[in-house]
Amino acid sequence: MDTLDAREKDEFLSSLETIKELEHSEFETYAIVQNRETGDHYLHYFLSHINLFEGGRRDDYDHFLPLDSDDVLGLMFGGQPYRFPDHWRRPYLRSGNDNRLIPFDPSENYGLDEDAAAELAMLQQLEQFKQQWMNAENQSPEEKEKLTQAYFAELDKILRKPAE
Repeated sequence: MDTLDAREKDEFLSSLETIKELEHSEFETYAIVQNRETGDHYLHYFLSHINLFEGGRRDDYDHFLPLDSDDVLGLMFGGQPYRFPDHWRRPYLRSGNDNRLIPFDPSENYGLDEDAAAELAMLQQLEQFKQQWMNAENQSPEEKEKLTQAYFAELDKILRKPAE
């Protein structure tokens, strides 16, 4: 397998041939492509984004996920899932607004689901605390202090990560 080094986009694109188009729409295309020089296969995801803040300028992005033989067969015949970004869990090449393809490792984003859940739980605790505080207008300062301590104890539980 070709190493995932930065490279010129146009040069790389010219070395590819499409083996099978998996999906095509006005703004997205998924295809299995093969590098004619190396024989390496990639899942090519093409995205066209209309940037409304830039006067409707169309920005095109290419992503190339390296595939092994099993992946190629699974995509062609077995219905293997391939949607970006959900099924792109390995390093791949991606383009920007210039003529380069840059390696990208998505593993740094794997824990974001847990972080998002914790953030939502913290927000819910804050809303609950605000309601309790508003209902505690006529309570003593000691009762309000207990309410505040309970709130921070709940936040600590949310933020505590299990030991690995």
